[in-house]
Amino acid sequence: MIRTKITRTLTLTGLVTVGKLSHSYRSLLPVLALCLATAAWSQTRLGLKGPHRAGTIRGVIPSTQPAEDAPASARYRFITIGAPASGNTQAAGINNARLVTGFYEDASSNHHGFVWQAGTLQTVDYPGAVYTLLLAVNNQGVAISFYGDADNTEHAVMYSVPGGTWTALPDIPGYSENEGYGINDAGFAVGNAYQGNASVAWIWNPNTLSYSFFAVPGAAQYGTQPNAINDKGQVAGYFYDASGVEHSFLEEASTYTTIDAPGGIGTGAFGINNSGTIVGQWFDAAGASQGFVLTSGGLFTTVDYPGPELTGLDNINDRGDISGTLWQNPSGAEVAIIGLRP
Repeated sequence: MIRTKITRTLTLTGLVTVGKLSHSYRSLLPVLALCLATAAWSQTRLGLKGPHRAGTIRGVIPSTQPAEDAPASARYRFITIGAPASGNTQAAGINNARLVTGFYEDASSNHHGFVWQAGTLQTVDYPGAVYTLLLAVNNQGVAISFYGDADNTEHAVMYSVPGGTWTALPDIPGYSENEGYGINDAGFAVGNAYQGNASVAWIWNPNTLSYSFFAVPGAAQYGTQPNAINDKGQVAGYFYDASGVEHSFLEEASTYTTIDAPGGIGTGAFGINNSGTIVGQWFDAAGASQGFVLTSGGLFTTVDYPGPELTGLDNINDRGDISGTLWQNPSGAEVAIIGLRP
């Protein structure tokens, strides 16, 4: 089923400049352009293979932290999450019970999933997999995931944290790499499938046991990436336009809303909760990546880990708690973070 395409634009208000901006590819710094192009099109693998969607995208280090970050960041109690013998860790999901899911990279550059709650981390790997990534987790404790096998293929799966059991989604015919990114409480999921340079964005319906496929209007070919879905069926993600510029999108009932951070040169949505609040990362004029929270009413707030670190937000629960990643510099290690609301 191909979903109908209708477009509109969201006006943003809040702690940063108001308004939707038209972006110019000429304004991208070389390092940012390289990061975006690599994330969108590269077939390079980590270890034997690696994921297409490995979380947030690095930018360049800012010389100072923007002034508006401090009051927004002060609304959260930040905690870092470390994995054993890992230089890179990302917190990809957080549910209402503050159960956190994510993945880390070991010394051999292989990825492993993890579950974290109340200070305790447990490694979770699909049986026999070469690598495993846990992404979003719903309020039933079911995480969407994907793994790579020894035959250089990827498979989307769900993992029940309470039961410790796996459920495989069917592979999409003609695509050897199937990656699941977002899941809601009813088991609807979103992700991408890849074959070479070709890809398709999908929505999994657990009631009909079938996929539907879509592309954001205005996206470059193979440039649509859905990252999250909530209980209302709203889908959030990002797309690349023909110039290679990254924009966020919100899809609801076949209506598409384009979201661009005011003053930014690239915006990516990674999570959405049941109130319609979206989180992700945006790149400022200097190319530095910063986290954001966008309410359904259009209030756009920059939220960064305190200090000069780069920040990307991956998910948000219904309490307003957030999960994501920070880097001390563009080439530094990825550190998983959560920000808890009082």
